Amino acid sequence: MTKNIFLILTFFIFFSVHAQYEWTPAKVVLKNGSSFRGLVKFPLHSGGLISIGSTDFKYRKNRKSPRKKFGSDTVEEVIFGDEDFTTLHYVFVPIKKKKYVLMELVVRGKVNLYTRSVLKSHSMFNADPNFHSITTYYEDSQFYLKRNNEQIAKLISGPNSFGSFISRAKKYFSDCGKMFII
Repeated sequence: MTKNIFLILTFFIFFSVHAQYEWTPAKVVLKNGSSFRGLVKFPLHSGGLISIGSTDFKYRKNRKSPRKKFGSDTVEEVIFGDEDFTTLHYVFVPIKKKKYVLMELVVRGKVNLYTRSVLKSHSMFNADPNFHSITTYYEDSQFYLKRNNEQIAKLISGPNSFGSFISRAKKYFSDCGKMFII
Protein backbone atom coordinates (compact mmCIF):
# COMPACT_ATOMS: atom_id res chain seq x y z
CA MET A 1 0.00 0.00 0.00
CA THR A 2 2.80 2.42 0.91
CA LYS A 3 4.57 1.55 -2.33
CA ASN A 4 1.41 2.37 -4.35
CA ILE A 5 0.97 5.73 -2.61
CA PHE A 6 4.62 6.55 -3.24
CA LEU A 7 4.26 5.65 -6.95
CA ILE A 8 1.11 7.78 -7.29
CA LEU A 9 2.78 10.79 -5.67
CA THR A 10 5.90 10.37 -7.82
CA PHE A 11 3.75 10.14 -10.95
CA PHE A 12 1.79 13.27 -9.96
CA ILE A 13 4.91 15.33 -9.18
CA PHE A 14 6.68 14.28 -12.38
CA PHE A 15 3.81 15.25 -14.65
CA SER A 16 2.86 18.45 -12.83
CA VAL A 17 6.45 19.72 -13.01
CA HIS A 18 7.02 18.88 -16.65
CA ALA A 19 3.80 20.24 -18.15
CA GLN A 20 4.60 22.97 -20.68
CA TYR A 21 2.94 25.21 -23.19
CA GLU A 22 3.60 24.78 -26.90
CA TRP A 23 6.27 26.69 -28.86
CA THR A 24 4.85 30.19 -29.36
CA PRO A 25 6.16 33.20 -31.36
CA ALA A 26 7.46 35.92 -29.04
CA LYS A 27 9.89 38.78 -28.61
CA VAL A 28 12.37 38.40 -25.74
CA VAL A 29 13.64 41.67 -24.19
CA LEU A 30 16.81 41.32 -22.12
CA LYS A 31 17.78 43.46 -19.13
CA ASN A 32 20.69 44.94 -21.12
CA GLY A 33 18.18 46.45 -23.61
CA SER A 34 18.73 44.05 -26.51
CA SER A 35 15.87 42.00 -27.91
CA PHE A 36 15.24 39.18 -30.37
CA ARG A 37 12.32 37.25 -31.85
CA GLY A 38 11.77 33.53 -32.01
CA LEU A 39 9.79 30.73 -30.42
CA VAL A 40 9.46 30.32 -26.66
CA LYS A 41 8.08 27.57 -24.45
CA PHE A 42 7.67 27.94 -20.73
CA PRO A 43 6.56 25.53 -18.02
CA LEU A 44 3.10 25.36 -16.54
CA HIS A 45 3.53 25.47 -12.76
CA SER A 46 1.77 23.37 -10.22
CA GLY A 47 -0.96 25.24 -8.37
CA GLY A 48 -0.34 23.61 -5.03
CA LEU A 49 0.56 25.32 -1.80
CA ILE A 50 4.19 25.01 -2.88
CA SER A 51 5.09 26.22 -6.37
CA ILE A 52 7.00 23.35 -7.97
CA GLY A 53 8.92 23.54 -11.20
CA SER A 54 11.48 25.51 -13.14
CA THR A 55 11.00 29.22 -13.73
CA ASP A 56 13.27 29.28 -16.79
CA PHE A 57 11.83 29.15 -20.27
CA LYS A 58 13.18 27.70 -23.50
CA TYR A 59 13.93 29.76 -26.63
CA ARG A 60 14.78 28.88 -30.20
CA LYS A 61 15.10 31.08 -33.29
CA ASN A 62 12.99 28.71 -35.40
CA ARG A 63 11.68 25.13 -35.18
CA LYS A 64 15.00 23.61 -36.29
CA SER A 65 17.29 25.79 -34.16
CA PRO A 66 18.90 24.55 -30.95
CA ARG A 67 17.19 25.41 -27.65
CA LYS A 68 18.53 27.90 -25.09
CA LYS A 69 17.27 28.50 -21.56
CA PHE A 70 16.60 31.96 -20.16
CA GLY A 71 15.67 33.03 -16.65
CA SER A 72 14.92 36.00 -14.43
CA ASP A 73 18.58 36.97 -14.15
CA THR A 74 18.81 38.07 -17.83
CA VAL A 75 15.23 38.61 -19.11
CA GLU A 76 13.25 41.82 -18.62
CA GLU A 77 10.10 40.89 -20.55
CA VAL A 78 8.61 38.39 -23.01
CA ILE A 79 6.06 39.76 -25.49
CA PHE A 80 3.87 37.17 -27.18
CA GLY A 81 2.61 37.91 -30.68
CA ASP A 82 4.14 38.88 -34.00
CA GLU A 83 5.76 42.14 -35.23
CA ASP A 84 2.39 43.74 -36.10
CA PHE A 85 0.23 42.68 -33.18
CA THR A 86 1.29 42.37 -29.54
CA THR A 87 -0.99 40.11 -27.58
CA LEU A 88 0.50 39.54 -24.12
CA HIS A 89 3.33 40.93 -21.98
CA TYR A 90 5.04 38.53 -19.57
CA VAL A 91 7.57 39.53 -16.91
CA PHE A 92 9.41 37.73 -14.13
CA VAL A 93 7.69 38.51 -10.81
CA PRO A 94 9.14 37.74 -7.37
CA ILE A 95 6.74 35.51 -5.39
CA LYS A 96 9.31 34.66 -2.71
CA LYS A 97 12.63 36.14 -1.66
CA LYS A 98 14.63 34.17 -4.24
CA LYS A 99 11.93 32.82 -6.58
CA TYR A 100 10.83 34.63 -9.73
CA VAL A 101 8.02 33.34 -11.92
CA LEU A 102 7.07 34.37 -15.46
CA MET A 103 3.56 35.91 -15.31
CA GLU A 104 1.29 37.89 -17.59
CA LEU A 105 1.22 41.61 -16.80
CA VAL A 106 -2.52 42.40 -16.92
CA VAL A 107 -2.50 45.98 -15.57
CA ARG A 108 0.55 48.25 -15.27
CA GLY A 109 0.48 51.22 -12.88
CA LYS A 110 1.23 52.18 -9.28
CA VAL A 111 0.06 48.65 -8.51
CA ASN A 112 0.64 45.94 -11.09
CA LEU A 113 -1.79 43.06 -11.56
CA TYR A 114 -0.29 39.76 -12.72
CA THR A 115 -1.82 36.42 -13.57
CA ARG A 116 -0.54 32.96 -14.38
CA SER A 117 -2.08 29.62 -15.25
CA VAL A 118 -1.31 26.77 -12.92
CA LEU A 119 -1.82 23.05 -13.25
CA LYS A 120 -4.15 21.56 -10.63
CA SER A 121 -5.28 18.04 -10.02
CA HIS A 122 -8.21 16.36 -8.38
CA SER A 123 -7.89 12.75 -7.27
CA MET A 124 -10.68 10.37 -6.36
CA PHE A 125 -9.80 7.33 -4.28
CA ASN A 126 -11.93 4.28 -3.67
CA ALA A 127 -11.69 1.92 -0.71
CA ASP A 128 -11.85 -1.03 -3.09
CA PRO A 129 -8.24 -2.27 -3.68
CA ASN A 130 -9.18 -3.48 -7.19
CA PHE A 131 -10.27 0.01 -8.24
CA HIS A 132 -7.53 2.45 -9.20
CA SER A 133 -7.63 6.10 -8.28
CA ILE A 134 -8.68 8.61 -10.92
CA THR A 135 -6.75 11.86 -11.23
CA THR A 136 -8.04 14.73 -13.33
CA TYR A 137 -5.72 17.58 -14.32
CA TYR A 138 -6.96 21.06 -15.20
CA GLU A 139 -5.70 24.63 -15.51
CA ASP A 140 -6.63 27.34 -13.05
CA SER A 141 -5.56 30.98 -12.62
CA GLN A 142 -3.69 32.78 -9.89
CA PHE A 143 -3.72 36.58 -9.53
CA TYR A 144 -0.97 38.59 -7.84
CA LEU A 145 -0.68 42.27 -6.92
CA LYS A 146 2.58 44.17 -6.45
CA ARG A 147 3.09 47.83 -5.64
CA ASN A 148 6.16 49.48 -7.19
CA ASN A 149 7.86 49.77 -3.78
CA GLU A 150 7.21 46.15 -2.73
CA GLN A 151 9.80 43.41 -3.05
CA ILE A 152 7.43 40.42 -3.35
CA ALA A 153 4.08 40.06 -5.14
CA LYS A 154 1.04 39.16 -3.04
CA LEU A 155 -1.23 36.25 -4.05
CA ILE A 156 -4.76 37.71 -4.18
CA SER A 157 -6.74 34.93 -5.79
CA GLY A 158 -6.09 31.39 -6.86
CA PRO A 159 -6.98 27.76 -6.31
CA ASN A 160 -5.41 27.63 -2.84
CA SER A 161 -6.08 31.16 -1.60
CA PHE A 162 -8.74 31.64 1.04
CA GLY A 163 -11.40 34.30 0.45
CA SER A 164 -12.68 35.93 -2.71
CA PHE A 165 -10.72 38.21 -5.04
CA ILE A 166 -12.75 41.22 -3.86
CA SER A 167 -12.31 40.54 -0.13
CA ARG A 168 -8.57 40.00 -0.50
CA ALA A 169 -8.22 43.09 -2.72
CA LYS A 170 -10.04 45.17 -0.08
CA LYS A 171 -7.59 43.94 2.54
CA TYR A 172 -4.60 44.60 0.26
CA PHE A 173 -5.76 48.17 -0.45
CA SER A 174 -6.95 48.87 3.13
CA ASP A 175 -4.31 51.60 3.48
CA CYS A 176 -5.78 53.56 0.55
CA GLY A 177 -8.18 56.43 1.30
CA LYS A 178 -10.70 55.94 -1.47
CA MET A 179 -11.46 52.86 -3.50
CA PHE A 180 -14.26 51.77 -5.82
CA ILE A 181 -15.35 48.14 -5.67
CA ILE A 182 -17.88 46.98 -8.23
